[in-house]
Parts: sequence; C-alpha cells; structure tokens
Amino acid sequence: MTFANPLFFLLLIPFGLLWLFRREKKFLGYSSLCYAREPAGTKRVIARLNRPVFFGAVFFAIVAIAHPQTKYYQEKTTLQGREIALSIDTSFSMTGTAIETIKKIVGDFIKKRSNDLIGITIFGTDAALIVIPTMETQLLEKSLERVQASQVGYQTAIGEGLFTAVAALFEKEMGNKFTIKELRNSINKEYLADYAISFIKEMEQRGVLKNKLIILFTDGIYNIGISPTRPLRLLKRMGIKAYVVAVKASDVTGVDPEVAAQHIEELKEAVESTGGKYYHAENFDEVAKFYNEIDTIEKDKITIETILRKKDLYLFPTLAGLFLLLLSVFIENVWVRIP
Repeated sequence: MTFANPLFFLLLIPFGLLWLFRREKKFLGYSSLCYAREPAGTKRVIARLNRPVFFGAVFFAIVAIAHPQTKYYQEKTTLQGREIALSIDTSFSMTGTAIETIKKIVGDFIKKRSNDLIGITIFGTDAALIVIPTMETQLLEKSLERVQASQVGYQTAIGEGLFTAVAALFEKEMGNKFTIKELRNSINKEYLADYAISFIKEMEQRGVLKNKLIILFTDGIYNIGISPTRPLRLLKRMGIKAYVVAVKASDVTGVDPEVAAQHIEELKEAVESTGGKYYHAENFDEVAKFYNEIDTIEKDKITIETILRKKDLYLFPTLAGLFLLLLSVFIENVWVRIP
C-alpha cells in the first residue's frame, strides 16, 4: 500500500502530544456529559474508552486524508472478437482492376468487423506493415485508400507478405525475446528450426494463439522471396488459419503460365492445410461465402489495451474513522445516561 499525500501524517504529531499530556488536562475539549456523573462498574470502563476511541477516529481520518492506494497493477480492457491481419498484394500485376477489386472487398470487410482487431500489411518485392491490429475503422479505411499497386516494388513476394502478417499479429508478444529476422530465417528451412519451435511454445504458454487469422489478397502468383509454404507451415503448427481471396492479375506477372498455375495450386494446398480456404474474388458468390466463413469463426477475449492503475483505499479508513467518531459521541452522550 502507498499514500498519495503522506505529508498529512504530520497531523498526527499535535494529536499525539495531546494524548501524552491528557492527564494534565492540556488537550482540546468540547461539551460533554462524560463528567456530569461518575459512572461505576462496566459503565466506568466503557466511559474511559471514550478518549482512545476519539483519537482512533482522528487517526483513521488522517489516514483517509493521506489517500491510501494499492501499488500499481495491470488492468486489461478486453472484448469478444477476433484478431485479423490482412495482407494485400500491391505488385505490378495488380495494377488497375485487380487492386481496385481488392480494395473494395477489404473495405467492405472492415466495415463488417466492428468488434474485431484488424491490421493491414502490403507486399510487392518487399513487405511492409501499414496498420497494427486495431479497432479504429477510420484509420483502417484511410490507410486502405493510400494503398496502390507497385507501392513496395514490382515483383510478388507472397511468402514475405504472409510472414509480415504473422509479425503484425504477434508484434507485442515478441518483445525482446524474439526478433523478426531470426524468426524469418528459422522458418525458411526444410524444417522449422528450433528458434521457430521455441516461438510457438512460448506463444502457446502465453495463450495468445486463439482467435487469430490471416487473410491474403493476391493473384496467387509469386516470383520472389521465401516460398509462401514456409510461413503457412508455421501457421499450421500454431493452429492459425489462413485464407486467400484471389483476383485475376490485371497486368503481366513475369511468370510462365505453367509455373504460375503450379504456384497457385501450391498456395491453395498450403492454405487449406491450415484449415483455411481459397476463394476467387471475381465470383461474388465466393466472396459472400468468404464473409460467412469468417463469421463462423468463434470469438474469444481479445486484450485491447493494458493500463497501469492504482486502486484507492481511502473509503476503508473513512468508514472506520466515522464509526469510531459515532461511537465516541455515543459513549459521551448516551452511554452515561443509561441507568
């Protein structure tokens, strides 16, 4: 316990002096029936308690004025919802119709998710975090308006986009213990390295794997960066679903048609291995199914923010002081009247 105004305890000094010199009558008094008649027996014992009871009331009053508080504790603000990272393909092949289609779908998606935390990442040759998961719908919409094709390069690094979405979901939890560079290196191997396994176990112990998902908006054709199967393998181990909303490329991809078809099939299989699904954005029935699929995912408690607070405790000494004051008045003015 701490006190917001500890200097008020100095008031105890004069009252302490009054207590020490009470026998010499050097104390402040007030009208009382205490000395009107000498009580006897039990009444006399209780009557003599009047002065310590009164000083007890003063003591607790001063404690209340000193404003007692608890030490700092964490208070979490939570809601029932989901935490979603949206990863948008902004490569050259998305120029024109494709990027506008995606922005329309994402915009509608954001408006329908008032109780979900949503973040936005983009990828081209490189990947970038635009907005960390938030409930600020206006911020998300304004950030989405600024998304343009070729914003972070002309090529398509779907794997980097997926990994950046993972980093966005766990930015707070990673702290100083894990780094994005080391985690990326550890998943870009034939098997998940020990570093990635440690990361997964740490997140499991903290209980932060529930209710998270990643949605990728792309044409499904990648030509640079790590294979998307690597971050999707990580998501599978973590129990996090990934979904793909695929649009038709509106410009050249720079990838042979047969290789492009193979990439799309690999991406689809890897996404479905996480428990997610692959949708075609040009089919509005498919998009409707996509919205409905997300709605079926169970909501869980999400911590929006953690605030350090102190709890006020002045009510308890105030009540104690008031009780002792009333008891003192009762002893002096009622108890002595009782036959």
